[in-house]
Amino acid sequence: MRRSLGVSPAGALCVLAIASLSVVLAACGGSSSSSGSSASTAQGTTSASTSTGAATTSGSGGTTATPACATSGLAVRVGANGSGAAGSVYYPMTFTNQSGHACTLYGYPGVSGVNASGSQLGSPAGRDATSSPQTVTLAGGAVASATLQITDVANFTSSTCVPTHAAGLRVYVPNQTASQVVAFSFQACAKAGPVYLHVSPVSLSSSTAPPNSGGTTTTAACTTSGVVIRVGTNGSGTAGSVYYPMSFTNQSGHACTLYGYPGVSAVNASGSQLGSAASRDTISAPATVILANGAAASATLQINDVGNFTSSTCVPTHAAGLRVYVPNQTASKVVTFSFDACSKAGPVYLHVSAVT
Repeated sequence: MRRSLGVSPAGALCVLAIASLSVVLAACGGSSSSSGSSASTAQGTTSASTSTGAATTSGSGGTTATPACATSGLAVRVGANGSGAAGSVYYPMTFTNQSGHACTLYGYPGVSGVNASGSQLGSPAGRDATSSPQTVTLAGGAVASATLQITDVANFTSSTCVPTHAAGLRVYVPNQTASQVVAFSFQACAKAGPVYLHVSPVSLSSSTAPPNSGGTTTTAACTTSGVVIRVGTNGSGTAGSVYYPMSFTNQSGHACTLYGYPGVSAVNASGSQLGSAASRDTISAPATVILANGAAASATLQINDVGNFTSSTCVPTHAAGLRVYVPNQTASKVVTFSFDACSKAGPVYLHVSAVT
C-alpha cells in the first residue's frame, strides 16, 4: 500500500516563496525594458531639439538656445553707393534685428536680381568664400552686415548675359525660406548662366546696441559727416604711378571705428565721375581701426599715369577732385585734387589700400 506524500507546513511556505520570487523577477525584467525605451525616447527628443536650434523647454534640464533670426524680424537694407574695383562694385548690406529679442545668424544670405514685377533675373548670387561663416548673435536693435559684389555685366557677351535693368534685389536671410525685396536699381543679366552677383557671409557690424538690449555695446562705425578727409598733394612716384597719403580724422566728438577700404573716384569740376572707380589694393588685409576723437587713420591712393593706356581706351582728361566714401558708408565727400584722369570707364587707373 502506497503512502501518499504529504507537504509539511514549512515546505508549503518554501513553494510560495519561490513562486513569489519568480513573479518579482518577471516584474523587474519588464520594468527594466520599459525604462530603457523611455530613456531612449527622451534622449532622441533632446538631440532633435538641439540640432534644430530650438529653445529647450523648461524643466527638461537643457540650456535655452538663442533662436535663429527670422526674415520677418529683420530689416534688410543695401547701401546705395558702393566702392568699385576691377570691373565690380561692392555694396554694404545690413540686417537689423527688430524682433524684440536676441537671435542668431549664420552663413550666407540668398540674393538675386529681380525686375519690377519681382521675377528673378539670371542666376542667383555666388558665395564669396574669402572669409569663413561664423555665428552672429544679435541683440535687439543690433546689426549684422554682408558685402554684395555686383559685376559689370559688360564683362559678359551680350548673347550670354542679355543685359537688362533690375529694379531690386530679392534677399533671403541665411537659412530662412521667406524673402524680402529691396528696391535697388542696377544692370543685370536676364539670362541664367553668368554669375554677376556674389555675396559674403554675414558678420557682426560695428554698431551700438541700444540700452537694455542684452547685447554688448560696441564702438559705433565712423560716419562720413564726422570724419575730415584729406589727400596729400605731394606723392612718391614709382613704376608709372604716384602714391599719395590719405587721412581720415575723427571729429565726431566720440570714438568710432573704421574697417576696410575707402571708395574713391575722380570727378570733374561739376562733380561727375571720370572713368572707373578705384580698385582695392589687397596687399595688406583690412583690420578694425578704433579712432578716439581727434585721432586719424590713413590709407594710400595710387594713381597710374594715364599715358600707360591707349588714348582711345582711356580718353585722357583733367580731374578737379576725388569723390571719397568713408569705408562702409553711403555718403561721400569731394576733396579738391588736380590730376590727369581717364574719362572713359574701363582702365582702372586708381587703387586704394585699406585704412590703418
